Amino acid sequence: MLKSFVPVFISLLFYADAAAQPYNNAALFYKKGIDFKNKNMFPEAMTAFKKAITLNKKYDSAYVEIGQIDLRNNNPESALINFSKAIAINPEMTDAYIALGKFYRDVKPNYDSAILFYKAAIKIDSTNKESFYSLAWCYNAKTEYENAIPYGIKALEIDNSYRPAYSELGHAYRRAQKFADAIVQFKRNIAVSLVDLPMFYAGLCYTELKDKEGALEQYEALKKINERLASSLKKTIDNMK
Repeated sequence: MLKSFVPVFISLLFYADAAAQPYNNAALFYKKGIDFKNKNMFPEAMTAFKKAITLNKKYDSAYVEIGQIDLRNNNPESALINFSKAIAINPEMTDAYIALGKFYRDVKPNYDSAILFYKAAIKIDSTNKESFYSLAWCYNAKTEYENAIPYGIKALEIDNSYRPAYSELGHAYRRAQKFADAIVQFKRNIAVSLVDLPMFYAGLCYTELKDKEGALEQYEALKKINERLASSLKKTIDNMK
């Protein structure tokens, strides 16, 4: 009985190994694709990712990578198809939702669609600061500043050194006429990175609050790094009543 069982068992192992082999090879081609991409060898990366999909038609990450290269090659329709395929294969594919969010934010602007995909992404991964920042960005673009604020706050809760979120949140506060809150955010941005625009906008917020001393303080700091912006801010200060 044992003698007859052994050949059958060996055959099963052989077939299982043969079935697994394409998937293992697909992973190798995917890894090669990532290596090529990191070296800016995009045609070679595309070939490797396509080979991975040939071996494993459900390789969701490979579809996302192909879609990203499609965008570099100015082929947005193909990118859209590949991102959508990744989600069809794996509805929990966060990277694909983020890619679609970027697509509708930057490539074919439709902010409502972008918001839909970014929200889908944060339902799966609530720790992704980029998704929360991007939601704030989209709501600001739609001039829905109050809606932008909580997403900017959440992005900074995840990473309090995330400079783009400081800028976006400060912009939302300023446009929502919450000038004191805006100043706090712009100054936090400046503390993270000494850049000109947060100083400029902080100065404008001080003028809105009729705080000439605070505005002049920002002007003096701004003059050291961007004289043109400083001059523009000074004109606004000089026009204060």
